[in-house]
Amino acid sequence: MSPHPANEAQREQAVIRSGALHATGRAELQRVVDLACEAFVAPMSSVSIVFRDWQYLIATKGMKAGVYRRSTSFCGHAIMAPDTIFCVPDATRDPRFAGNPVVTEGMELRFYAGAPIIDDNGLPLGTICVIDVEPREPISPTEAHCLETLAADIMAIFHRHALVPSDEPA
Repeated sequence: MSPHPANEAQREQAVIRSGALHATGRAELQRVVDLACEAFVAPMSSVSIVFRDWQYLIATKGMKAGVYRRSTSFCGHAIMAPDTIFCVPDATRDPRFAGNPVVTEGMELRFYAGAPIIDDNGLPLGTICVIDVEPREPISPTEAHCLETLAADIMAIFHRHALVPSDEPA
Protein backbone atom coordinates (compact mmCIF):
# COMPACT_ATOMS: atom_id res chain seq x y z
CA MET A 1 0.00 0.00 0.00
CA SER A 2 1.38 3.36 -1.01
CA PRO A 3 1.55 5.83 1.89
CA HIS A 4 0.19 9.38 1.81
CA PRO A 5 2.20 12.37 3.08
CA ALA A 6 0.84 14.40 5.99
CA ASN A 7 0.37 17.38 3.64
CA GLU A 8 -1.56 15.32 1.04
CA ALA A 9 -4.40 17.85 0.65
CA GLN A 10 -1.90 20.64 -0.02
CA ARG A 11 0.07 18.40 -2.40
CA GLU A 12 -3.12 17.49 -4.32
CA GLN A 13 -3.90 21.19 -4.76
CA ALA A 14 -0.37 21.68 -6.11
CA VAL A 15 -0.96 18.89 -8.65
CA ILE A 16 -4.19 20.58 -9.79
CA ARG A 17 -2.53 24.01 -10.01
CA SER A 18 0.39 22.60 -11.98
CA GLY A 19 -1.77 21.32 -14.83
CA ALA A 20 0.55 18.28 -14.95
CA LEU A 21 -2.37 15.88 -15.32
CA HIS A 22 -2.99 17.47 -18.72
CA ALA A 23 0.59 17.07 -19.97
CA THR A 24 0.16 13.62 -21.51
CA GLY A 25 1.69 13.37 -24.97
CA ARG A 26 4.13 16.28 -24.74
CA ALA A 27 7.15 15.64 -26.96
CA GLU A 28 9.51 17.25 -24.42
CA LEU A 29 8.44 14.78 -21.74
CA GLN A 30 8.93 11.90 -24.15
CA ARG A 31 12.49 13.09 -24.78
CA VAL A 32 13.12 13.09 -21.02
CA VAL A 33 12.01 9.47 -20.56
CA ASP A 34 13.97 8.43 -23.65
CA LEU A 35 17.07 10.11 -22.22
CA ALA A 36 16.52 8.48 -18.82
CA CYS A 37 16.42 5.02 -20.41
CA GLU A 38 19.55 5.77 -22.40
CA ALA A 39 21.48 7.25 -19.48
CA PHE A 40 20.62 4.37 -17.16
CA VAL A 41 20.69 1.66 -19.83
CA ALA A 42 17.23 0.77 -18.54
CA PRO A 43 14.36 -0.78 -20.49
CA MET A 44 11.68 1.45 -18.90
CA SER A 45 11.17 4.99 -17.69
CA SER A 46 8.17 7.17 -16.90
CA VAL A 47 7.00 10.56 -15.77
CA SER A 48 4.39 9.80 -13.15
CA ILE A 49 1.98 12.21 -11.48
CA VAL A 50 0.53 10.94 -8.19
CA PHE A 51 -2.97 12.23 -7.50
CA ARG A 52 -5.53 10.96 -5.03
CA ASP A 53 -5.75 7.15 -5.38
CA TRP A 54 -4.12 7.12 -8.79
CA GLN A 55 -0.80 7.31 -10.56
CA TYR A 56 -0.89 8.93 -14.01
CA LEU A 57 1.94 7.88 -16.33
CA ILE A 58 2.00 10.91 -18.63
CA ALA A 59 5.16 9.94 -20.56
CA THR A 60 6.67 6.48 -20.82
CA LYS A 61 9.23 4.35 -22.56
CA GLY A 62 9.06 0.57 -22.46
CA MET A 63 5.72 0.53 -20.65
CA LYS A 64 2.14 1.58 -21.29
CA ALA A 65 1.07 5.14 -20.44
CA GLY A 66 -2.18 5.38 -18.51
CA VAL A 67 -3.75 5.54 -15.10
CA TYR A 68 -2.84 2.99 -12.43
CA ARG A 69 -3.73 2.39 -8.81
CA ARG A 70 -1.62 4.29 -6.32
CA SER A 71 -1.80 1.30 -3.98
CA THR A 72 0.72 -0.59 -6.16
CA SER A 73 2.78 2.49 -7.02
CA PHE A 74 6.49 2.77 -6.29
CA CYS A 75 6.20 6.46 -7.17
CA GLY A 76 3.73 6.92 -4.32
CA HIS A 77 6.54 5.90 -1.97
CA ALA A 78 9.06 8.13 -3.76
CA ILE A 79 7.06 11.31 -3.10
CA MET A 80 7.17 10.67 0.66
CA ALA A 81 10.75 11.99 0.81
CA PRO A 82 10.88 14.80 -1.75
CA ASP A 83 14.52 15.65 -0.98
CA THR A 84 15.90 12.21 -1.86
CA ILE A 85 16.03 9.67 -4.63
CA PHE A 86 13.93 6.60 -3.89
CA CYS A 87 15.78 3.46 -4.98
CA VAL A 88 14.73 -0.18 -4.70
CA PRO A 89 17.58 -2.37 -6.01
CA ASP A 90 15.57 -5.62 -5.86
CA ALA A 91 11.84 -5.36 -5.19
CA THR A 92 11.59 -9.09 -4.44
CA ARG A 93 13.82 -8.52 -1.40
CA ASP A 94 12.04 -5.40 -0.14
CA PRO A 95 9.16 -6.21 2.26
CA ARG A 96 7.22 -3.15 1.04
CA PHE A 97 7.07 -4.53 -2.50
CA ALA A 98 7.75 -8.29 -2.50
CA GLY A 99 4.01 -9.10 -2.70
CA ASN A 100 3.12 -6.21 -5.03
CA PRO A 101 1.38 -7.38 -8.25
CA VAL A 102 3.77 -5.33 -10.42
CA VAL A 103 6.57 -7.40 -8.87
CA THR A 104 4.89 -10.81 -8.75
CA GLU A 105 2.85 -10.67 -12.00
CA GLY A 106 2.79 -8.83 -15.29
CA MET A 107 5.93 -6.78 -15.80
CA GLU A 108 7.71 -8.37 -12.79
CA LEU A 109 9.50 -5.17 -11.84
CA ARG A 110 12.74 -5.65 -9.89
CA PHE A 111 14.62 -2.33 -9.90
CA TYR A 112 13.18 1.15 -9.39
CA ALA A 113 14.86 4.53 -8.98
CA GLY A 114 12.75 7.68 -8.88
CA ALA A 115 13.32 11.38 -8.28
CA PRO A 116 10.40 13.51 -7.10
CA ILE A 117 9.23 16.32 -9.40
CA ILE A 118 9.06 19.26 -6.99
CA ASP A 119 7.02 22.43 -7.48
CA ASP A 120 8.17 25.90 -6.45
CA ASN A 121 6.71 25.39 -2.97
CA GLY A 122 8.63 22.17 -2.36
CA LEU A 123 5.64 19.88 -2.93
CA PRO A 124 6.16 16.65 -4.89
CA LEU A 125 3.83 16.25 -7.86
CA GLY A 126 5.15 12.88 -8.99
CA THR A 127 8.40 11.38 -10.24
CA ILE A 128 10.73 10.66 -13.09
CA CYS A 129 11.77 7.06 -12.69
CA VAL A 130 13.79 4.33 -14.32
CA ILE A 131 12.74 0.70 -14.04
CA ASP A 132 14.28 -2.67 -14.83
CA VAL A 133 13.08 -6.25 -14.73
CA GLU A 134 16.50 -7.27 -13.38
CA PRO A 135 17.86 -6.37 -9.93
CA ARG A 136 20.59 -3.71 -9.91
CA GLU A 137 23.00 -2.08 -7.55
CA PRO A 138 21.80 1.08 -5.76
CA ILE A 139 22.30 4.17 -7.91
CA SER A 140 25.48 6.20 -7.64
CA PRO A 141 25.64 9.86 -6.59
CA THR A 142 26.19 10.77 -10.25
CA GLU A 143 23.10 8.82 -11.29
CA ALA A 144 21.10 10.43 -8.47
CA HIS A 145 22.19 13.85 -9.74
CA CYS A 146 21.08 12.86 -13.25
CA LEU A 147 17.58 11.92 -12.04
CA GLU A 148 17.30 15.11 -9.96
CA THR A 149 18.28 17.17 -13.01
CA LEU A 150 15.69 15.40 -15.16
CA ALA A 151 13.04 16.06 -12.48
CA ALA A 152 13.94 19.77 -12.49
CA ASP A 153 13.79 19.77 -16.31
CA ILE A 154 10.28 18.30 -16.16
CA MET A 155 9.16 21.08 -13.82
CA ALA A 156 10.70 23.60 -16.24
CA ILE A 157 8.68 22.00 -19.07
CA PHE A 158 5.50 22.45 -17.01
CA HIS A 159 6.41 26.12 -16.45
CA ARG A 160 7.37 26.73 -20.09
CA HIS A 161 4.03 25.46 -21.34
CA ALA A 162 2.17 27.50 -18.76
CA LEU A 163 1.05 24.33 -17.06
CA VAL A 164 2.21 25.99 -13.87
CA PRO A 165 0.64 29.42 -13.36
CA SER A 166 3.17 32.22 -13.30
CA ASP A 167 3.27 34.91 -10.62
CA GLU A 168 3.86 37.44 -13.39
CA PRO A 169 0.88 39.67 -14.31
CA ALA A 170 -0.59 38.94 -17.72
